[in-house]
Amino acid sequence: MRPLFTYPAIAFATSVFAETHYFFSGFFAGKTIVGVEFDDTVESLRLAQNITTQVSDGSKWIAIDEQRENVYVGTTGYFQSYAITSNGSLNYESNITLSSDCACSNANFLIAASTSPYTVFGAPYSNGCPAQAISVDERGVLQTTVANLTYGSSAGVHGLALSPENNFVYSADDMGNAVWVHSFVSTTRTAEQIQYLAAPTGANPRHLAVHPNGRWVYVIYEESNQLAVYSRNNTTGKLTDMNTTYPLIPSTFANTSSYWADEALFSIPGGNVSGTSPKYLITGTRSRSTNATGYISAFALDASTGAISEQLFLVPSTASGGAANAVSPAPFSEQYFAITDSGSNFIEVWKIADDGTEAEAVAHLDLDVGPANVVWYS
Repeated sequence: MRPLFTYPAIAFATSVFAETHYFFSGFFAGKTIVGVEFDDTVESLRLAQNITTQVSDGSKWIAIDEQRENVYVGTTGYFQSYAITSNGSLNYESNITLSSDCACSNANFLIAASTSPYTVFGAPYSNGCPAQAISVDERGVLQTTVANLTYGSSAGVHGLALSPENNFVYSADDMGNAVWVHSFVSTTRTAEQIQYLAAPTGANPRHLAVHPNGRWVYVIYEESNQLAVYSRNNTTGKLTDMNTTYPLIPSTFANTSSYWADEALFSIPGGNVSGTSPKYLITGTRSRSTNATGYISAFALDASTGAISEQLFLVPSTASGGAANAVSPAPFSEQYFAITDSGSNFIEVWKIADDGTEAEAVAHLDLDVGPANVVWYS
């Protein structure tokens, strides 16, 4: 196998002109995380390496830190920390057990703060489990749980998002059908619940995304297969439900229970994750049957306000998505995004048309087992 990286890791990670890009993908089962190359000149995917990890039962969600030096993994019973090596592999560093207040072992979701001290937030998925704020050392390695973000006993949080300043945490409560808001003070390492918003009956919030300008939070309603719009107060952090939703499956479909909406993430402007004016919000929706496709949609965002100006397209994915259909926008171009399919065991890279009115798969990589989600390294 030829060397993956011919430049120092930092230079490779920050280059926006490279023709070959690199990402990691976790899996719902097993001990492997893969490193994958995408060549944007010929639009092809190549499995670069299989990385054996210390996970106990799959990498159900992975996240990458702001410095592109660490990958964080949610697995059964633990949140784990891996350092990215110079050849694109991963070295195991640390293990954080779930809160003693949580009877479940399903470490489900992770997100890393974009500013110092780069706290990592992890959410187990089960009734009444708190999310954990986890400190890191100077290398970004997970150290210890410094605060719990508590919810009601019927809550089951599936996704988290952070405010631009990382001082508010937003939680999508799939089991309890709600959205929660917590403040987080990094200097005192304290978290406080400041808002609870019940979602419409049958909505079931799964994941959410805070616009980089802080004015909007977009929420995936898993059960009703919709994208919901919440406005955000940049001072208090509190949300207001705008009672505005967009369909994530065709409006002619009467049986919404055959689908389950999954993910919403912003495209990354100019290769800058903290850019304040993303062009698109991209979503993925799964089919509950392997005999039907899921759906992918993108929304145009107003450059000055961050508000949705229009839904650009709603197109079938190439397969059902299985438990995934998790989209991951590329850091080098707002036109590209990766998507995982655990039902048919593959990863694809899609490209949005120049005029934004459609998208299609431009690269496909078959795998032995079902991938969960992708994080781009370069």
